[in-house]
Amino acid sequence: MLINASGPKAALVLLAVGALTTATPAVAQTVATDNVRQSQDGTKAMAAAAKTIDGMFKGSSAYDANAFKAAAETIGSHSGERLSSLFEKSIAAPGSKASVNIEAERQAFDKLAADLSVYASRLSAAADRNPDVLSPQMQMRGGDVMTGGPLARKAGVRDVSSMSAEHAFHLMLQTCTSCHAKFRVRAE
Repeated sequence: MLINASGPKAALVLLAVGALTTATPAVAQTVATDNVRQSQDGTKAMAAAAKTIDGMFKGSSAYDANAFKAAAETIGSHSGERLSSLFEKSIAAPGSKASVNIEAERQAFDKLAADLSVYASRLSAAADRNPDVLSPQMQMRGGDVMTGGPLARKAGVRDVSSMSAEHAFHLMLQTCTSCHAKFRVRAE
């Protein structure tokens, strides 16, 4: 069957196809911009949650297991696969500080996002086990080693269940620093 390629119906089809092909970049741009907003909102939420936990470890705010757990859960909810998925699409989006290195080093980025989730889970579990006080078992111990700069190898995540919550917290912060050092574009 032959289709008549002229006339008003053909013009409408061509207009519709043209609109779809020009809308596709706009839709992709909207998705990328939404991902930038979500990643920035998530980063702000994680930073606020980390400040909450940090205050409790430093003693500048009273230990509250519910607030500690909520902060850890906030970090957990914005890390891991969720964080990785926000950077699966185009990295170069307006307002983004993400480096194109994420695309080139996807496995390293995904590992950092997963590590962040594991450390957050450790903190959440510590709050469950310590409902009344920030116990000595939650705090850094003499055997907890913190070495190296932001790109140094950290203790294996496999060892997280045996480390203190404070040690997991510091490794979590180091993971954030490592990720930003490697995958965030610096403002000039």
